[in-house]
This record gives sequence, C-alpha cells and structure tokens, in this order.
Amino acid sequence: MQQEKNRNPLIFHAHGKLLLSGEYLVLYGAKALAVPLKYGQSLEINQHSGVDFTWKATHPKGDWFEARYTPQLELLDTNDKGKAEKLKVILFEAGKLTNNPVGFSGLKINTHLEFAPEWGWGSSSTLISNISRWLNIDPYTLLNKTFGGSGYDIACATNHSPIFYSITNKQPKTEDTVFAPPFRDKLWVVYLNRKQSSAEAIRKHTKTNKITPSLIQRISEISEQMSTEHSETNFRNLIVEHESLIGDFTGMDPVQSRLFPDFPGQIKSLGAWGGDFILALSETSTEETKKYFQTKGLNTLFNLQEIKLDINHAI
Repeated sequence: MQQEKNRNPLIFHAHGKLLLSGEYLVLYGAKALAVPLKYGQSLEINQHSGVDFTWKATHPKGDWFEARYTPQLELLDTNDKGKAEKLKVILFEAGKLTNNPVGFSGLKINTHLEFAPEWGWGSSSTLISNISRWLNIDPYTLLNKTFGGSGYDIACATNHSPIFYSITNKQPKTEDTVFAPPFRDKLWVVYLNRKQSSAEAIRKHTKTNKITPSLIQRISEISEQMSTEHSETNFRNLIVEHESLIGDFTGMDPVQSRLFPDFPGQIKSLGAWGGDFILALSETSTEETKKYFQTKGLNTLFNLQEIKLDINHAI
C-alpha cells in the first residue's frame, strides 16, 4: 500500500448499476440482466508529507464524509463514526487480501460519487471496485467479506455495456449482451423516495423461501428474452410475468398493484422490492409521464437511455 513518492495521483473510476431482471434469484444461479450507468464514483490517491491516512468523500450536493486514521487504521477523527468504522472494515479486509499489507502511511484519498447516495446506484460497489483495482485484489472476494450480495454490481462497475450476470459453481459469470429495444424512449427509471437496504432484503427473503429449478430457469429465460425483445407488447408481458414470479417468491405484492394501479403502462421493481427505483414502460408522452409521477410526489425520474452506459448503442 505504500507507494513511491510521486506528484501524479492515481485515479480510478467505476460505473453505477441497475438490475433489470433476476432480483433475489440471481443469488441462486438465475441469469440476470443488468446495465452499467454513465454515473459512478471516482477514487483518487495522493501522498502527503505526514503519516496520517485521510479520506474525504463528496457527492453532487457537496461534502459527504471524511475521516483520519493512523497508518494502522486506528480512527483519529471523523464527521460520521458509522461510515468511518465501515470504511475501516473494508480497508482492513482489503489489506489482508493484498500481497503487501504494509499500512496506509501518508496517503490522502478523495472519492467523488456522481449520484445521490440514497439512490442505490452502487455507492458501495463502486467503492469496492475502485479499492480492489488500486490494491490489485479480487473485488468479488472483498465484496463477500464486507457487504455481501450477488456481485452483479461489481461486474457492472467495470463493464461498458449491458451484461448477463449469473453465479455458476459459486463463481461469478459475466456475458456481454444488448439492451436497446426499439421502444427504449418509453422506458423510465423513477426514484420512489425511499432507500431499501439490499442486504436486509436479501436476508429477509433467503431464509424463508424455497427455490425451484423451474423458477430459476424461467427467470433466466425472461432475462434473455428481455434483452432482445423488439415487441413492446411482449416486453410488457415479460414484466408482468417476472413481477408475478418474484411476488410469489417474496410474498410481496408487485409495486404496480400497490402504488400505481392507474399507470398507463407497465411497471417493474428494480433491485430489492420496496425501495430505490422502478422501471416504467409508459404508453404516454414524456410530458404526461413526468406529470403522472410528479403528481404522486415523485420528481426524480430519468429516461433509461439518458443514464444507461452502452458503448455499442450510444445516444
């Protein structure tokens, strides 16, 4: 971790993510469809003349978090003890994985998140990815030792186009794919003004539900069909079926029936049900779509094309 003195900082960047299909069941081998985002997080490593190890994080609204440690990661001061202790765990685990765990003496780290942290676009996964590339360690191993989860977000962090993601024989598998349906201008991503903890949702629903091979297979098939489907009607039907299957699995009602029964189109949960973002396939114009959600107090929405990173189908 100690580096030769230099004037040029090391800079890493990782992409955010959205899981379009396969939520929950990707943990059990289902093939999921995911897209990296144009927005992510950067990590910059500088050196200074002292021995303390400092960390400062910012996001679009300004300063987010800062902390100062000894080279052995003893916390000296911070403006958020909870975040400082979690970061300490991440760095401690990363240090154990590197071949040269000699401390963090004289380093100054600056990170910048390019989206609001409550959006659930990957503030944790982009951090894990950047730290792992900095220290040349396996990001999936570091994820397992810190936040947990399937790892699809780690795969998105360094990919530049949509992917299929699955876990085969306990190993992550990533396949390049496409997601550029002809009706993509009708696909909207809407923030529900509530943050859902993926870790908590995973723990809640993996203890009480039975996984069947047929369920895993069908979700995988839906992911594949969603990737290449050109028919808007068929895509709507895939959303309905996926929501129904996951609803039966989780014991929860799909978000459209709970919150948006009058929406002119089809809605699908993204990620852990109950929070973060939804995907809306709208039958109305941009103006009418925005008005519908704004009348419900939901003012943060994007056309998926605006935020999805896809070097093969750039706007």
